Amino acid sequence: PARHENLPKLESHGALRCLCCAKECRAIVCKHDRVTAVGQKRLRMLPRLGFGATVAALLLPVCVGAAKQLDDATEEEAFDCETGYGKGIGDWETAWSANKAAWCCEHKGIGCHSPSSPPFDCVAGLPNWKLGWSLGKKLWCCKHKELGCEESEDEPTSRPIEKASAAASAAASPAAEAALAAETSETCGVAAVLNEQGFFRPPESLQPVCNHHMATNCSVSYSSMQCPSGCDYLVPNHRFVCVFECVPKEQCSTSNPNRAFADPETGLCLPCSVQGCKVCDKRDTCSQCHDGFELNDDGSACVFYLDKSWHFDRIVTCAVYTVVALVLLGVIWRYVKGGHHNREENMKSIMRARRYRHLCKVHNWQLGNAKMVREMYPLTVDVHNVHILGVGLPLFYNSICFLAVIAILFTGVTYITFTGAGVGVGLASADRSDAALVAGAVRPEGQAPAVVLSPLAPCGQGSAYRMMDDLREFASSNYYAIGLLYILTFVISLVHGKLQLIAARRYDAENKTMSDYALRLSGLKKDLTNEAELTSKIEESCRAACSQPAFTEESKAVEVVGVSICYDYSKEWSEVDAMRDRFLERMDLDLQKKMVSDSHASGNEVPEEEHISAANTIAGDEDELRRQVDVDRRQARAWFDADSKERLQSTGEVFVVFRHIRDVDAVWAARDQVCRHLQPLAESIVDPVELFQVFSEPPSINWWHLAVHPAERNKRVLKAMFKISAIITFVQLLIVLPYSRFILWPYSTIGSSAGGAKMQVAGAILGIVNTFMGIQIWLTVFGLGFHRKDGMDMMVLCSNTALGMINTFFNIITSCIMVFSSSDDGFGPWTLVKMESVVAIGVEGSLAANIYNMMMPGTFFVGYLMSIVMAGLVPFAVNSLLMKVIYVWRCLPDCILNVLRVILPWAGDLSLDNYPFARAEKGFEPMEVGISGDYSAMIVNPSVCFCMLFFVSPYVWKTFFMMFLSMIFYYCFCRYQHLRFCKPAYYTTNRLDTTVNFLWGIPLSIVAAAWCLWGLRSGHIAPEASTTLKFTLVAAAFQASLVAWLLAYRFLLDPWRQFDAEESDKSTFEDVKADMLYTWFNCNPVYALKCEYYFKDACRTADSV
Repeated sequence: PARHENLPKLESHGALRCLCCAKECRAIVCKHDRVTAVGQKRLRMLPRLGFGATVAALLLPVCVGAAKQLDDATEEEAFDCETGYGKGIGDWETAWSANKAAWCCEHKGIGCHSPSSPPFDCVAGLPNWKLGWSLGKKLWCCKHKELGCEESEDEPTSRPIEKASAAASAAASPAAEAALAAETSETCGVAAVLNEQGFFRPPESLQPVCNHHMATNCSVSYSSMQCPSGCDYLVPNHRFVCVFECVPKEQCSTSNPNRAFADPETGLCLPCSVQGCKVCDKRDTCSQCHDGFELNDDGSACVFYLDKSWHFDRIVTCAVYTVVALVLLGVIWRYVKGGHHNREENMKSIMRARRYRHLCKVHNWQLGNAKMVREMYPLTVDVHNVHILGVGLPLFYNSICFLAVIAILFTGVTYITFTGAGVGVGLASADRSDAALVAGAVRPEGQAPAVVLSPLAPCGQGSAYRMMDDLREFASSNYYAIGLLYILTFVISLVHGKLQLIAARRYDAENKTMSDYALRLSGLKKDLTNEAELTSKIEESCRAACSQPAFTEESKAVEVVGVSICYDYSKEWSEVDAMRDRFLERMDLDLQKKMVSDSHASGNEVPEEEHISAANTIAGDEDELRRQVDVDRRQARAWFDADSKERLQSTGEVFVVFRHIRDVDAVWAARDQVCRHLQPLAESIVDPVELFQVFSEPPSINWWHLAVHPAERNKRVLKAMFKISAIITFVQLLIVLPYSRFILWPYSTIGSSAGGAKMQVAGAILGIVNTFMGIQIWLTVFGLGFHRKDGMDMMVLCSNTALGMINTFFNIITSCIMVFSSSDDGFGPWTLVKMESVVAIGVEGSLAANIYNMMMPGTFFVGYLMSIVMAGLVPFAVNSLLMKVIYVWRCLPDCILNVLRVILPWAGDLSLDNYPFARAEKGFEPMEVGISGDYSAMIVNPSVCFCMLFFVSPYVWKTFFMMFLSMIFYYCFCRYQHLRFCKPAYYTTNRLDTTVNFLWGIPLSIVAAAWCLWGLRSGHIAPEASTTLKFTLVAAAFQASLVAWLLAYRFLLDPWRQFDAEESDKSTFEDVKADMLYTWFNCNPVYALKCEYYFKDACRTADSV
C-alpha cells in the first residue's frame, strides 16, 4: 500500500486480493486470498472482500516472487518527492497523498507534517474512539498522542482481524505507519442509515448499527467498519454492494441469499459453496437448508426435494437407455431380417419428396420463359415493392423498419435521460459485470500496469443523499422524457399507418393481379351451376347495363371470360380433398411418364432413381389406379348431373372474370343496372343480387367455407375465443404455474437458477405444450368458416398475440413475485409509484435485470433461430429417420413400426408395405410463410420492452438498444426464412397489417402508463394521492391511451375502407394468367374436378384446369 499514492483517495485501507508493484514484488505477496507482509515485521493480515468480483490487482507481468522487508523499499524511488514541493507554501500538503508524504518524510526529509498540523485530530471523537476512529487514526494517535491504544494484543473483539496492538505499531516502520494511516480515511465508514420511512438519514457514527440498512462510502472494502456485538456479521446487499446490514450469524442468507457463511475471521457473510444452504458452518459444510431443499447426511449438499422424490436424473437416464436399446434392436433386426422388401420403390418416393421440398419453396415463376420457368429470388430482392406473395409481405417488412426507428428513438432518449441525471454513478454498484469492475478500476500513479479493481469503487463517488437527489431529479427528467417519447411515438405511428395505406394502394396500382379482373356476385339461385349458361347470362346483362350513352364504345363491349362458381361442399369437404389429391397424384404420374418419354427422344436419360410408377402411388398398382379413376368419375357424375340427388349446390356466389380491367370498371360503375338485369336469377326478393369488388387473390379464398353464413361464423368465433382462453388458462394453471411454483421459486429464494435433468424434462414438457397450443389455435381458427384467408390470419394474429402476452407477462409477474418475496425489506409493487430508498430502487433494478435477461438473447435472437430449428430442421430430420426406419430399413418389429407410423405425418392410414410419394411429399413440406404469427412477436416484444420504462435501471436503454439490433437481425432473418426456407402462403390484402396497427395501441398505451407513473413518482401528478389511487391513475392512463389510439387510427386514417387503384395498363386476363400460377378457375377445387371428371371433352390442359 505504501507504493500506491492513489489509494488514500479511495478512502479505504485496501483489502486487496493481490497487490504487487509494477516491476517487482517487494513487500507484499498473495497468501490464501489475503494480503500479508513478508518477513518478521508482520504488517497486518487483510481480509478478502468475499464476493464474486473481489478486489483484485491485475499485473502484467504478474510478479509473485520473494519479497524483502518493507524497510528495504529505499533501494528504489517509490515517489518523486521533487514534484509539487517547494512551489508554494502548502502546495505539497494539498497535492500529495498521505502515502507520498510519509515516504518522502522518512527517506528525503521533506513533506513532514509539523506538530501544528498533524494528519489526525486525536481529540475529535475520542469518547467513541473504538467504534468511530479508523484504524489509521488509532495507530497514529496511539503512537504520537498515546490516545486510542488497544489494551492488549489478545483483547477479544467482535472482529478478530481488526486487532491492532501497540507492539505491532511500534514494530512498523514510519513508511508502514503512514501507509496504514492512509489506508483508511477517517471519513470512510457508514455514510447513511435507512430509517423506518424508507429514507436515508445521517449516521450517529461511522461504525455500523444493528437492524438497519446502511450505506458506505468506502471504495475498496468493508474492513474499516466493525459490526456491534449481537449482530456481529456484515452482509452486503445482494443488489447494491454500497448498502449493507449487520446481522447475527443465522440471518446472513436471510439478508442476502448468496451469503450463507458467517466468517468469524473477517466478520463478513461470505458465499457458501453448498447451493441451497441457509446456514453454513464452514465454507463447504451446511447445517440448515432453504425451504425446498433437504440436507444430506454429511452436510455437503442441499438436495432439491423434487430431485430426491421424482428422480429426474433417472427419468432422463431411462429415456437415453430406451433410445439406445431401440437403436441396438434396430441394428440387429435389420441384420437378421434384411430390410424392407419394397425398399427401392419406397426410397424413390422419399427422394422425390426431398426434391419436392426444395421445389415447393418461394420461387419467381416465369411461365413464358422456355429456358428458366422458375428461379429463386435473390436474398437482396426489393421485398418492399416486388410482387412475391402479395401486398402483405411488403407491409410486413415496412413494419420491421418502423419498429427499428422506434427502438433507436427510445434508446437515445432513455440513454440521455439516464446518464444526464447522474443516477448511473450510484446504480453502478448494482452492476456486478466484469465491464463495470474494469470501468471503476484505479490505476495508481507511476505504477503501470498495476490496476486496482473493486466493486465498491462507485461507493466513494457519491453519498446516499446525493443519490436520492439524483433519483428525484431523474424522476422529473424521466417524466418529461417519456412524455416526449409518447407524443412522438403516437404521431410517428399515425404517419406509419398512413404510409402503409399509401404503400398498399401503390402496390395495387403497380402490380396486375387476378383480383383486378374479377367482381363477386351474390344472391343468385343455388341451382345455377352451369358455368357456360351463367357466363352468357351475366355477360348479356353487363352489356345491357353498359349500353348507356355515358359509356365509351370499348366499355359497352364487355367481355366475360368465365365464372367461378362457389360450390357448397361443406358436407363433402373431405371427399373433395381426397379426390383432388388423387387427381394431382395421377397428374404427377402422367408428367413423369411424359418426361421419361421426352428424355428418350432427346437422348438425355432420366436417372433410374427418379423414375416413379403406379407402385409409388396410394393405389399401389395400375389396376387399382384405373379403378380409382372410374370411382372418381362416377362420383363426379353424382355431384354434377342435373337430376342427381347428390348434386352439389351453389352458395349463391360466383366470381365473374372479365377480359379487361376497363370491363371491370365499367360494370362496377353500372352495378345498380347490372343487378337489376340479373334480378330474375336471384334466390329470393328478400335477398337481392349484389355486386362487390374483389381485393383477395384466388389462393386466399377459402372455397370450402363459402357456404358458412357470417352470422354462423361469428357464433363460431365466440366459441373459439372461449375455447382458446380455456386452453391458455388450463396450461397456465396446471403446467406453467406449478413449474414456476415448485421448480423456479425454490431456486429464486437462494438467488440461483434451476438446472440439470429436471429442467430438461420441464423444458421438453413446456415445448410439447406450446406446440400443442399452437396447433390447437390453428386448427380452431381453420374451422371457423372465414371466407378469406385474411380473416383467418387476423384471428391467428389475435390468438397468438394473446397467448404471447399471457405467457410473457405471466413470467414477468412471476419474476416480480420472486424479486419482491426475496427481499426482507418490506418492499412490494407499491415501491414503483414512489421514490423510496436506494434499496427499493435496487429491488426494481433486479426486476429490470430479470426482464432484460429474459429478452436477451433468448427472445430477441435465439427464439427466432429456434423457430427454424424446431419447425424446419428437426421435423425434417425426424421424418427422414422415421421414413427410412419404417419403409426402407424395416428394422424393428411391426408392432413398434405401427406406433412410429402414427407419429409420421400423413402416414396414419397407410400400410407398412407401400409409401406413396404424395404422402412423403406432405411429410417433407416446409412450413408456410406465416407472417400472421411473426406479427404477434412485433406486438408482444415491444410491449415487454416498454414495460422497462417503469424502472430505474441502466438496463432500460440497453433493452431498447438490443431491440434495435434485434430488428436489424429480424429483418435479415425473415428474408432468409421467407425466400429460402418456407413454402408460399399468399397475403393479398392489407387487412392483417391494419389489425396489427390497431393492436399497436397496446404497447403504445404501456408508454402512456409509464408516463403517468413517472408523473406520480416525481410529484408532478397527484403528489398526495394514496398508493391505490396512484395505481388506478396508471391503469386509467393505459385505457385512455388505448381508446385514443383506436379512435385516432380508425377515424383519421379510415384503414378499413378499400378501393381499387386506378390502372391504365392494357393487359388482358390472358396476359396476366400467362405469368401466374393461379387463376380463378384452377384454384376452385370443385371446378377443377368437374373439368377433369365430368366435362366430356375435358383434358388436363392449362385452360381447362
